[in-house]
Amino acid sequence: MAHCSGGGGDMNVIDMHFELHVRDLAAARHFYVDQLGLPVIQETPAMNLVAVRVGNSRMSLFGNRTDSAGPGPSQIILAVESIDQAIVAMEAKGITVSGPPVTAGTFLRFVTTLDPDGNTVAVSEYFRDAIAPV
Repeated sequence: MAHCSGGGGDMNVIDMHFELHVRDLAAARHFYVDQLGLPVIQETPAMNLVAVRVGNSRMSLFGNRTDSAGPGPSQIILAVESIDQAIVAMEAKGITVSGPPVTAGTFLRFVTTLDPDGNTVAVSEYFRDAIAPV
């Protein structure tokens, strides 16, 4: 991952780790691990936690979301090499996608789906480096 540094004294962020809080950890695990194929890197039942590897980043799934209904407040974007291959793989695992890929200018092509909590999961094929300055 590219290292970015601004002027003097700026912190040098080198990667990202994110958390997603879900109502049903078992359902989230099934979606992200069994259906999307993300590898588990930690399971700690005492913390109600399953962590998965997303490329070179970590996503911690915590089963501590307490609101009872409605769509989730979060969206994640997963980068893939081929959106067309990803769609075939997702549909083969029973995941419904939003339709044909949408093209966003010269940046990316993507589809979306929902995880068990209603969080939007975009799966995107980037045409250029997503973190390069524009």
